[in-house]
Amino acid sequence: MASKIGRLLLVAAVVLGTGSRTFAQPSYPYYASKLKNSKEGEVHDFPLGVLSATGRLRDRATAIEVVDVGANGPGQLGGLQTGDGIVAIDGKGMPPYSTDLDAGLMGPQAALASALDLGCSLPEPKLKLTVVRDGKQVLIEIPLPTSPRYARTFPSQCPKATAYRKAAYRWLIDHQRSDGTWPGHIGGDSPDYQVSYVGLALLSAGNREYLPAIEKAVRFVRSHRITGIDITDPKAGPKNWIAAAAAIFLAEYHLATEDESVLPDIQKCCDLLALRVASNGRMGHHSEISYGGGGLTIVNVHAHLAWALADKCGCRVDLAAWNRSLGEVIKAMTNNGAVGYSSAARGDNDAPARTGGMAAALAISGQRLDAAAAMGTWLIQKNNRMRHAHTNCSMGLFFGTAGIKQANTRQLPRHLQNWLPYLELCRTAQGAASYCGSKRNYGGDEYLGLSPLANATVALMLASPENTLFLFGGKTKGWLNKPTGDVAADSPPKSKAQTSNAKQNVETPDVAAEFRTWTSTDGQFQVVAKLIKLDGETVHLERQDDGRQIAVPLGKLSSEDRLFLRRVPPE
Repeated sequence: MASKIGRLLLVAAVVLGTGSRTFAQPSYPYYASKLKNSKEGEVHDFPLGVLSATGRLRDRATAIEVVDVGANGPGQLGGLQTGDGIVAIDGKGMPPYSTDLDAGLMGPQAALASALDLGCSLPEPKLKLTVVRDGKQVLIEIPLPTSPRYARTFPSQCPKATAYRKAAYRWLIDHQRSDGTWPGHIGGDSPDYQVSYVGLALLSAGNREYLPAIEKAVRFVRSHRITGIDITDPKAGPKNWIAAAAAIFLAEYHLATEDESVLPDIQKCCDLLALRVASNGRMGHHSEISYGGGGLTIVNVHAHLAWALADKCGCRVDLAAWNRSLGEVIKAMTNNGAVGYSSAARGDNDAPARTGGMAAALAISGQRLDAAAAMGTWLIQKNNRMRHAHTNCSMGLFFGTAGIKQANTRQLPRHLQNWLPYLELCRTAQGAASYCGSKRNYGGDEYLGLSPLANATVALMLASPENTLFLFGGKTKGWLNKPTGDVAADSPPKSKAQTSNAKQNVETPDVAAEFRTWTSTDGQFQVVAKLIKLDGETVHLERQDDGRQIAVPLGKLSSEDRLFLRRVPPE
């Protein structure tokens, strides 16, 4: 019976794949990767993209071990079996895998991702694999679901990315529970953080049709753990992670909708976080400072994001607490711009979430832009590490992307293009995303639920070029109420003029064409002017007083001016 169903699914896939050019055929079931969390990195399990299977790699391996094959997926229907070792793709061997964090997805993962992207776009979509089975090499040919390749202009003007993003949102809508949570979390306080994170992803769609689901998430957050907050007692209430995540989500919701009913909840979360900042600026999981008083700066980073966004909502921010906490973060910074685990444990090994989140918080608040610029530089220099963030792969990718968008905007396309192999390996034959973790421990994501986080992370990364969420550079309150349409919806083709205007309106910061004060590095020279263009290491300005154009060496400008220029997208 199962084989008969499989043949029917394969026929449906072939019919849908010819002529219609759909991006992912609905005849394939959603596949959740079957992963082993190898906390020390001895093995690395990951999804095999649209093959609906899970692979495993070991250090220096040039073959992918197949550890699971999903029922009625392209892999199974094409003859792939659990226990196979993939040794060649289209007759070509693969470079070795490395456990080195800075190697990223180089090796078999990048090779497979590239082959899938190409194979799905062929007139007869297929992938030829050479596998070792029972000691013998076997050639198999797997029919693939149809989709175009990622556009050369990715992340902009990319139909494949748009379809992928919509499928991720659709999965989140379809799998939300009646109480506003998503499946996969382990209970306790895990759904509070999960709902804030996934709800934020749904908000990034800019689709008012998703408001019922978003508001369901808002109701859960407002009626759950944060109800225990007593601002006279720092020991009462949820963990700092939960309070900060709630404030971040509710603040972005208010900034999108101007719903004022959530403002008291944002305020009390921020006040609780301020109460829990120690005199030396350190913070812990709760009111006590964790790890023998050393604390952990990822909590400070969450608090700063909450405070920065709350300030945009008009809420009160305790500046003394902000400054104490900021002092601890600055002390924890490494010489190359990363935010260390704490001021007592400075290092950049697992720093993407801390560094990206703090860069975004500083850019949003307009504080210590020199530090934000250094963080933005590190996020690109160590871009292959984005998945390695404490035990939360998703947090590293999301906060890291936000930090690059805010503090190193011109490098955002480079960052997203670098992570195309990750996106392609997560993309399932059904269309939505399956989870891919880091090369080390990702137990924090398991705590929250892998499939919801996979789709939320992909959606947020693909939403980052838009200036809607304030975390991604948005500046317009009530943006979701404006008749701009669903940013992830299908739309008719635009003329070249419309496309050019839309690109300018969406991607270029509003201040780029306005007059502002430019300052020299030593603070001795200032001029009010507007940016004309950035030509390599030369900045061309138009003075406001006499209209003359002047050319200034980039290195002569203040760190605040250089950060401003980083946030201006390339022409």
